[in-house]
Amino acid sequence: MNLKTLVIRLVMFPSVLLYERVFNPFYKGRVARYIASLCGNGPRVLDVGCDDGFLAAMVVKFNPSLKITGLDVQANRPSKISRVIYDGMNMPFPDNSFDVVFAVDALHHTKDIPLVLREMKRVSKRYVIIKDQTARGLFSKLMLCILDILPNLPNGVKCVFNYPSPKQWKAYFNDVGLKVAQQPGGLNFGFGVSEKYSPIFKLEK
Repeated sequence: MNLKTLVIRLVMFPSVLLYERVFNPFYKGRVARYIASLCGNGPRVLDVGCDDGFLAAMVVKFNPSLKITGLDVQANRPSKISRVIYDGMNMPFPDNSFDVVFAVDALHHTKDIPLVLREMKRVSKRYVIIKDQTARGLFSKLMLCILDILPNLPNGVKCVFNYPSPKQWKAYFNDVGLKVAQQPGGLNFGFGVSEKYSPIFKLEK
């Protein structure tokens, strides 16, 4: 952890503590349960934007048959799973390396979402799972920005605030040749707004 990140964590300590000890386990635990069920049984799985592997480790608890490899652009914190660091553009795996590739709250940290989606499609044999944020007007974008800064700034994670609208998400999927195989309803990650602003898509090649 560099000096800048350490200073930010000290200044934001109360909010960081609340997020990491209370909200993060609750939120990611619920997300992990959905991801675990969508992955199926026994496949090799890639977690794109895995950060410290906290969510992936919880996914494995819900579905022990999964073998998850993490992929990220930085290694700010020790990882709870095997993690590969890459350049954010070219995933260092051959075509069809994984049965399932998923990204949870990661794509809004990149300026070029279609580029990452194409790479996810390339290294997946069949399924790509996306759980991310979607903006529905200015107010919701401001809300998402605030919720993005609180957990990420103290950990040195870059925020680019790229929140596509529902229509833009569908356009991205079509452009890269992914079709929606399943979009779970009745999502509940907290605050009663999960399904509207934080959808999950199971996509198929």
